[in-house]
Amino acid sequence: MYYGRYEHKIDSKGRLQIPVALREAEDDKIYNKFVLVRGIDDCLVLFTRDVFNQFYDAFDPESLGKHGTVEFMRQFFSRMQYLTLDNQGRILLPKLLREEVSLKDSALILGAGKWIEIWDKDVYHKQSETTELSYDDIARDFFATLGRKKAENTRNESTE
Repeated sequence: MYYGRYEHKIDSKGRLQIPVALREAEDDKIYNKFVLVRGIDDCLVLFTRDVFNQFYDAFDPESLGKHGTVEFMRQFFSRMQYLTLDNQGRILLPKLLREEVSLKDSALILGAGKWIEIWDKDVYHKQSETTELSYDDIARDFFATLGRKKAENTRNESTE
């Protein structure tokens, strides 16, 4: 699980250091291979390759409709990059993707559960201000569910 908020410089070659806390996993495993995609709301998303493959395997392209499937696949996969961290823990952010999400000389790196988001700080703050739901609105629902089982598990247990 990824969590935390970090700010790092992007060097003149487009390299961004991924914080050590986001590279390390339980059992002393170090992640150094990632998949980079364009996310939602003008950010980039970094997945471990295993998590990306799990998400993609569960994805049903038919849910996008006949024309949406082809266009999404073109847009999504033409931007997707497999990345390996260099010896200093950096990834190279492709210029096209940096330009699309307005990344310049620094990035806000957010742990977002199963993935890492990479934002331009100003774009992130604008997005946060314009969202219809506040943190408190969403947090109330989250905290209200703590300790409860997911609906799927509850249904399965009741039929056994």
